[in-house]
Formats: sequence, C-alpha cells, structure tokens
Amino acid sequence: MSKYLMLLCLLMISASLSARRDSSRLNQLLADYRIKISVGLQLWSTYSRGMEMYDMEQGAYTSLEDRLNVQLRRSRFSVSGQPYPTLRFKVTSSLDLVGHDVLAATEAGGNNGSSPEFRIWNAFVNWQLAPAKDVLYATAGYYVSPIGRESNTSAMRSISFEKAWSQNYLRRHLIGTGPGRAMGLMLSGQLHNSNGKRHLTYELSLQNPIFDTLSGNSSGSNYSPLLSARLSLHAGDPENKSYSLGHKVNYFGKRNGLTISLSAARQGKSAGFSANGAYGLEYLYNSQVVHLDGEFFFLSRSDDRLPGHARFEGRTGYFRIGKNIPLPRALTMEPVVSYWFFDGPLEAADILEATSLGSFTGSDTGLDIGANLYFSPNHKLSLFYAFRMGDAGEGKHELIENNYFQQSGVGAVRRGNYFGGGWVVIF
Repeated sequence: MSKYLMLLCLLMISASLSARRDSSRLNQLLADYRIKISVGLQLWSTYSRGMEMYDMEQGAYTSLEDRLNVQLRRSRFSVSGQPYPTLRFKVTSSLDLVGHDVLAATEAGGNNGSSPEFRIWNAFVNWQLAPAKDVLYATAGYYVSPIGRESNTSAMRSISFEKAWSQNYLRRHLIGTGPGRAMGLMLSGQLHNSNGKRHLTYELSLQNPIFDTLSGNSSGSNYSPLLSARLSLHAGDPENKSYSLGHKVNYFGKRNGLTISLSAARQGKSAGFSANGAYGLEYLYNSQVVHLDGEFFFLSRSDDRLPGHARFEGRTGYFRIGKNIPLPRALTMEPVVSYWFFDGPLEAADILEATSLGSFTGSDTGLDIGANLYFSPNHKLSLFYAFRMGDAGEGKHELIENNYFQQSGVGAVRRGNYFGGGWVVIF
C-alpha cells in the first residue's frame, strides 16, 4: 500500500510541475502577443405600449397588449492582439436579441429558440505601414464601412438607450444587412500638426458589393465594389492619440475638441441597381461636461434598366446631446436626449419607384429621453422613454418599407413607444 501511495504522490507532483510549465508557457505567449480578451453585455427590460399588428384577414390593424420584455440585447466577445510591433488583429463574435419578443416595440428581429445563434461581428488585421508614424495603416478583413459616426460607434459606448436607428438605414442601404459588415481592404491614417491642435484622419475603403443573387453569394453578372471614404478634421484634442477604427461619444471630461467629417460611399452596377450611394456630414463635440454628436446623410439609388429610369432619394441622420453630472462616490449621471430620423418618398409615384429598387419608403422618427448612471466608463445603468413616429404618405401603411411599419419576423406593424431600463457592463 505504501508503494502505491508513493507512486500516486510522484504522479501528482509530476502533473503539478507539468501544469506549471504549461501555464508559464501560456502566460509568456499571452504577454508576447499582447493578447487581450473583452466581454461586453447589454441587458434590457422594456415595457411596450401602443403596438399594432396588421391582420391580413381583416384588412386592418389590431392593437396588441402592452408587454414587459427582458432580453439580452447585445453581447460582444473579443480577442485582440499585437504579435508584432506594427501588426494587430481583432476578432469579435456576437450573441444578440436573446429573449426579444418581436411584438414588443423595440426594433430588430429575434434570436430565441433552444440554441440562440452566435455570429462573427468583426474579424480584421491592421498593419501599420509606416513604423513609428501614424500616417498609413492597411486593414483587411470583415468590418463595417467607415462612413457613419453611429455605425462606427460601439453599442456599448453609445450614450442613448438604443443606438440611433439612422445607422440601420445607412448600413442596409449600402451593405444590405443590419450589421453592415462586409469583407474588404482599407487604407487609413492620422496626421497631426506641430502644435497638436489640428489633426486630420482619412479612411479609404473597398468592400465586397451587396450579395443579392445566387442565395446571397454573388452580386450577379455585373460587378462593382463598394467604395467608401471619410475625411475628418479634429480641432483641439483628437478623438484618439493614434489612429483607431472605432469611435465613442463620452470622454468624461478628458477631451476638449470638435470633429467634423465628410463621408461618401458609392457602388456601381449590380443585379439590383445601376448606381447606389450615400454622402453626408458627421460631427462630435466634447467639452468638460457636455458632448454633442450627430450625422446627416443623403441616400440615393437608381436603375436605368427599369422603365422611366427608376430612382430613389432619401435622408437619414440623428442629433444627440448628453451632459456629465458628477455625483458622490465617483458616480456620474448623464442626462441624454437623442433624436433620429429617416425621410423617404411619400408620394405614390415615388413610393412605387423606390419599391421597385428595393429601397425604403415613408418616414420613421425616434426620440429617446432619459439618463445613464455610470459606476465607471465600463459600467452603467440606463432609464429611458422612447417615442416612435411614422408617416406612410400616399402609400398603403402595410406596404411601406421602413422600421416603423415593418417588423422582422412579423410583417406589417405600427410601432409603439416603450419605457426601457438597461444595464451595460464591459469586462
């Protein structure tokens, strides 16, 4: 028995030493490659009022009961690293809309069932082509088009309860999906003047076009890439000391500056249109206590192959203001007002043309009023009330294509308002 016990002790000691060596190698690898892991969770509890659903048999809208809905609105799981001084990578997956009731007043689809689905959110490599300088980077991978301030702001860093829904119209118009990601290549960089008070950021991107044929795997017999460009001038403090793909809004008094950006994107002939594009203005202003951000975009699409040379024109954007109010125990209260809009065709003939092009129609507007309570920049509670408004113009409500009149997984609706409580935490 003593021999067996001695053998068991020797095996345990050997396993322990091996585990320590493996752990040491892993720690060294993580340090050498500067591996960082991040987890972000956004949980919502909402109470919807005034939601209506179109009943095909009755040919009329029916009122739905008010409802409480608890959902995992968003989650992000990221791994980033820097294996070489000039080479970085980042891979992010998402698990969103778990528990979402599609008959609640909040937008987007659902991700319920016995096994909710993960998806790749970002996956790219960023190479600093001019070592020790900030002027030239190359990015390759799966990423969102660089135009659109809200589209390029992480949902975990957005200050309104829901991100300004103008980003959804811009993404779906350019990429064809709500997440707005596509494979591509981008050149970008940031230039600084000698006194550090003026900064210029540029981004030039080429991405796969909208895949609208062959089960979403090709752009058809015609081909044209999506070209995007964004030029930003920073007065005062820059948004980032060195170039970064992402944006945020609240710097908690650490930035005093103004950013104004000119943005544009265009795609040529594809299966669904002859030309598709967007151009607009973006801005961000930060002071010690107040921050304002917003954007305004013109959207266009046309097809000279359709009778009368069908054309769509629309506008989308948002305006948002927040203020930091210091509280005891290092807490921060942030009252926020956010207004966003989409304005599409309202006249019958224009609605028909836009519909033939697969574009949005009617109008959709949102107003979110509330406040965030920050325990730290990575941890906040939110309480908001969201108003939703829409206009079908001369079109039939149930045929108008925008987020006020259509709900993924349901069909025609008239969206209601909601109270929302949220909890965002980033580890």
